[in-house]
Amino acid sequence: MSSSIRTTPCPLPIPTTQTARGLLRVYARLKGELQKARSNQDVMVSPEQAHQVMEHIVALMPFLGVNFDPKALKALRTQPKIGPLGYGDVRAGVLAQLRANGDWMTYPAMADGIIAQNRLELTVAQRKHFLQKLREATHALLQAGAVERERELKLGETQQLQRWRLSRTLFRPKG
Repeated sequence: MSSSIRTTPCPLPIPTTQTARGLLRVYARLKGELQKARSNQDVMVSPEQAHQVMEHIVALMPFLGVNFDPKALKALRTQPKIGPLGYGDVRAGVLAQLRANGDWMTYPAMADGIIAQNRLELTVAQRKHFLQKLREATHALLQAGAVERERELKLGETQQLQRWRLSRTLFRPKG
C-alpha cells in the first residue's frame, strides 16, 4: 500500500498506513474464517461475527484514505497452534541436545531429550506429530548449515535411522 492508492488523506493529522495494513490483514483472516465455515471446518470466529467486523473494516477504509477492493484480498485461513512448544523452540531444542550430547544423535534420542527438558507429556499421536516437526526443524537447520547428517539416506531406506551432529564448521567440538 503506497500513497498512490490513497483517494483522500485521513482528516486526522496522524499516520494511518500501519493501521490500514493491520485492518487489511484482519479482513483477509476473517475472509478465511468464512471459507472454513463454508467447508465445514472448525472456525475461530463465527460467520455472523466475521461478517459484522468485515463490514466495519470496509466502512473504515475510506476514512483512512484507502481505495479498498475486498475482492483483491486473498483469504488467509488461520490455524491454531497445535505443537507443545512455542515458535522456534524445536530448533533451539535440537541444537541444545546436540550440543549437550557432543556426538551423533537420532531423531528419537533428540525428541526424548527435548521432551524431558521441557517436562512434556505427549500421547502417541502427539509424539508422532512432534517427531515430524523435529525432522522438519532438523532439515531447516541443515539448510542453514548448523547441523550435519551422518549419511545421505535414499528414499525408502528405513532400516537405519538418520543421525545428526552439530556442524563442525560452525561449532567447535569440545575437548
